[in-house]
Amino acid sequence: MSASRQPSDHAARLRALNPAESFLVQAPAGSGKTELLTDRILALLATVSRPEEIVAITFTRKAASEMHARVLSKLGEAQGPAPESEHARRSWELARAALARDAELGWQLLHHPARLAIRTIDSFCASLVRGMPCLSGLGGMPELASDPEIHYAAAARATLAYAEVSDQVRALIEHMDVDVNAACEAIVGMLAQRDQWMPLLKERDVDRATLERMLADAVSEDMRTVARVMPMGWQDALREIARLAAAELDGADSNPLAALRDWHGDLASESAQSAQWLALAHLLLTKEGGLRKSANKNLGFPPGCAHKAPFTQWLEGAELDASRWTGCLHALRSAPPAHFTDEQWRILSAQLLTLQLAVTQLHQCFAESGEVDFIEIAQRAQQALGSADDPGELLLKLDASIRHLLVDEFQDTSLTQIHLLDTLTAGWQAGDGRTLFLVGDPMQSIYRFRKAEVGLFLNAAERGIGEISLQRLTLTDNFRSQAGVVDWVNATFQALFPRDNDAAAGAIRYTPSEAFNPAMDGPAVQFHVAFGANGPSDADAQAEDTAVALVRQALAQARPDSRHPVAILVRARGHLAKLARRLADEGIACRAVDLVPLARREVVADLVQLMRALAHPADRLAWLSVLRAPWCGLKLDTLHALFGRDLRTPVPALLAAALRAPRGETQQAQASAQQAQRGLWDAAPEPCRAEQVLEPDEWLRLRRVAGILLDAGNDSGALPWAAWIESLWQRLGGAALYAEGSADDAESLFALIERLAPHGGLDLTRLDAALERLFAAPASEAARDDPDTPTRAVQIMTMHKSKGLQFDTVILYGLHRKPAGDRAPLVRIEQSGDRVLFGPVKPRAEKDADPISRYLALREQRRADYEVDRLLYVAATRARHALHLVANASADPKTGQAKAPAAGSLLARLWDAVPSGQKQPPLGDAHDAAEAAPPVSSQLLRRLAPEAVAQLGGQVWRPGNPGFGVPAPGNRPWWQESGQPAWQLEEAYDAAIGTLAHAWLARLGADGLQAWPPDALRGRLPLMSRQLTRAGVPQSQAGPAAGIVLETLLATLDDERGRWLLSQSGARREWPLIDASGKVSVIDLAVSTEGGWLIVDYKTGLAHPGESPADFAQRMRRRHGDQLERYCRSVTSMDGRPARAALYFPRAQAWIEF
Repeated sequence: MSASRQPSDHAARLRALNPAESFLVQAPAGSGKTELLTDRILALLATVSRPEEIVAITFTRKAASEMHARVLSKLGEAQGPAPESEHARRSWELARAALARDAELGWQLLHHPARLAIRTIDSFCASLVRGMPCLSGLGGMPELASDPEIHYAAAARATLAYAEVSDQVRALIEHMDVDVNAACEAIVGMLAQRDQWMPLLKERDVDRATLERMLADAVSEDMRTVARVMPMGWQDALREIARLAAAELDGADSNPLAALRDWHGDLASESAQSAQWLALAHLLLTKEGGLRKSANKNLGFPPGCAHKAPFTQWLEGAELDASRWTGCLHALRSAPPAHFTDEQWRILSAQLLTLQLAVTQLHQCFAESGEVDFIEIAQRAQQALGSADDPGELLLKLDASIRHLLVDEFQDTSLTQIHLLDTLTAGWQAGDGRTLFLVGDPMQSIYRFRKAEVGLFLNAAERGIGEISLQRLTLTDNFRSQAGVVDWVNATFQALFPRDNDAAAGAIRYTPSEAFNPAMDGPAVQFHVAFGANGPSDADAQAEDTAVALVRQALAQARPDSRHPVAILVRARGHLAKLARRLADEGIACRAVDLVPLARREVVADLVQLMRALAHPADRLAWLSVLRAPWCGLKLDTLHALFGRDLRTPVPALLAAALRAPRGETQQAQASAQQAQRGLWDAAPEPCRAEQVLEPDEWLRLRRVAGILLDAGNDSGALPWAAWIESLWQRLGGAALYAEGSADDAESLFALIERLAPHGGLDLTRLDAALERLFAAPASEAARDDPDTPTRAVQIMTMHKSKGLQFDTVILYGLHRKPAGDRAPLVRIEQSGDRVLFGPVKPRAEKDADPISRYLALREQRRADYEVDRLLYVAATRARHALHLVANASADPKTGQAKAPAAGSLLARLWDAVPSGQKQPPLGDAHDAAEAAPPVSSQLLRRLAPEAVAQLGGQVWRPGNPGFGVPAPGNRPWWQESGQPAWQLEEAYDAAIGTLAHAWLARLGADGLQAWPPDALRGRLPLMSRQLTRAGVPQSQAGPAAGIVLETLLATLDDERGRWLLSQSGARREWPLIDASGKVSVIDLAVSTEGGWLIVDYKTGLAHPGESPADFAQRMRRRHGDQLERYCRSVTSMDGRPARAALYFPRAQAWIEF
């Protein structure tokens, strides 16, 4: 390929660099969108007075980081010689011009890269809130809630508590059959998407007449769509036939064709005249929506009538062209009457008023907790800006400072974000030197669940944004994929996508691409259809074998320098669980990105069952699971022998009884007298029942485990839940019982427990809900062991996660599967332009949905179907060299022909593209499959080895401790170094102690060391105690806790490193920053050095007993590494200088660098 070759859309790319014009650029997959954006930024830099006049907004941190890095890279390369290729030379020349402007005005961008304002939409909104805290209504930048659903649930419960005084809330609960839990869940779901409906309730009248008019407009729009797509000449051909058929039915009890008796002109397109369209649908369509094959007297065509033959002939001729139109006509059948019944309006009013009350309660929850979610930040940012008619001070400031606004991934924009753009660009006029540059690909709009509206792209192309008229540009060249992949994608999706754009319906016409890269040898796209002769499990096994073989082939053929050789993409996370395990078993390195739920990790599942068992002694299943876990590993027949005869008595009681030696009554008094002198496990005169039943190895494990689980000290409640469970787990064997990497998953669980219940009282239901939203670390065990993981691993992820990525080989797996259905919301809502539709929820006791809600649900389903096609396009266009499509199919046992794929599956959409030879099961498939089917096996039960039991048993623990391993007398417990129990030092009140210690350290640094000698600090001990009491520490523990704060301060003053940190007069202390995701971080200490930033996080803790400094450092790095990494990113984003971080433990005299 010639180095000077230009893409076919070269002229459009050059025009997009004109800094005086505003553009909307459609950039299909692989067209170099990021390259175009960075070149546009470079072109603009050569024209502005300050780099901050250019603001680029994207939707992900990854995209913002990549764009920022590319701009800086091009500026750096421009300091060297010009490249040879014409394409690279263009970017080099733009960067040279930007550097000349930089030198002229003294920006020093390469030394201060934070002056490049490339932000995510969330961080941009957060900056607006910080800029005007009073106008935003938040009074400052609050914390970002890590789990906002907690606040949604609290607001929902508070709302439903108004049932006694609010008729609307009471009516809603009664409508849902007094199912308060269902009502609470429904409100939580609505609060999570309140940015979609709150503006509608605030800005528009929701009176009955207005909503009915909007509903009538929607139905009329559907009728106009049916009329528009109806093939030309069909109305003329059907008019007389329909009149005659209607006349034949005049004498019947009912005449479904009555509205067609007077059909003389074109059918009306107003909702009030929908009867004619519905009658036509009855005439032409079956109940399922297909075109009729014949007609009979019940339809108005008695034998011998003159109009039957022409109608039959019309049906035969129309069959090939009717599918699209008949689908629209069938959908019109679901259109409801364009009015609300009194009962519908009563329920809808109750729903809307209840939601408004719920928002008020949510604001109260936010205020009390000091936390908000991203939705709140975005809404308050809009509030801080004001409006075009009534601009706020912040908007006037931004209007003067922002000259050029660029938006990436514009197809993913929501209505809220469009309103933000409208406000930011209010008053901009053509020719005033300010430009708007929007880039995206509507064919890749796949985020409706995030409120993205692809129709907004079409509206912007047609009408612009606000007063700004946008020039439309379309890129066509694909630089990613070889020609074979591009040609297949063009042919397949040209047929799959709708023929016409429709903003209201979310329909996007396909725009073909041109391959810049030549075709490669061999097939570019291949289908692999697995026909399971012995049922679905057989087909799954064949598909897994195929996928594994394809992965091995792709890894073997990949170039050594390939960063992303192969990826497996699925529609939903649940479609890949078995294959992920199979890859790990095969020893194939893999990285599962947000795919494996944390709850499915063996270590987490065992820990959750341990918590359930200890929290609820009667939870039989949990106790049996605990005794089955690796630390004990009892076999099923052993469990049955010990606990299978008595299904009523709790397992812990049965276990205790099984461990007691048999005794007569005369022995009881003697045993009681000796109990204080001998331990629980001293030798008994006769073996207990458990020892008689169990094998020797099992008895050793059970004997040790039971001593821990049945310890009476477990009921003391002295430790918070997380510390107690972690200590028990460590005593049982800890991470050593599981595969490498399990410690990280266990640590994630303990961190979650600490967040949900820092002072105890964990709600296990909340824990289960929180676990559903967490995922295990992405690298599998095989990948951890492979030093070449970044280049030689298969990546497995959902199709949504793959957007923006590319791989040499892509395997689309599980195409035959259907996704789980979505739960209906409390209120169906649809907005299109200025029209908003609301549909009330159906009564819980009724099977059929409310007619209006059903109509809105079907309209939403049509949009979702269009989006599924776009999702498939995104997945297919990730492939650079080869695309493989793997799916299961089944054959009809009577005909031997393949059955049609399940409706709603991706395979059903692609079925026409599957080669005919692969739609038939291979000959002899049943025999071969039966011979090759492997025996069914389950995972082997893993247990502690006898030597490991002996090793753990050799550790001396003092009995009767509160769930915490206490060393034997003579070895001073680690938490008693300061004379206080661990639960006071590092668990129950760690947050209060740490906060106060940090505040005092910041004061010492600000006032200077000379102002605070040790005696002066000791004199403030009573003050520290009072401060802790105000922070929620009970009076009885405030004194010891204050002693820890004082000990921390004195240890810092006594340490040379501590004195150096406190003496840094120019350091930032208690420094609040917000990162690219909008998360607020408060940094204890940030010191600016010659080599960059030094970030220090103070900690008050100590090492565990017997824990080496190296082990302590490793544990702390694992626990705090993500936090410090976020701190470093936040600081580096300010000025571009590198940042390093360290943990400082004054009491432990430990300094742990990262």
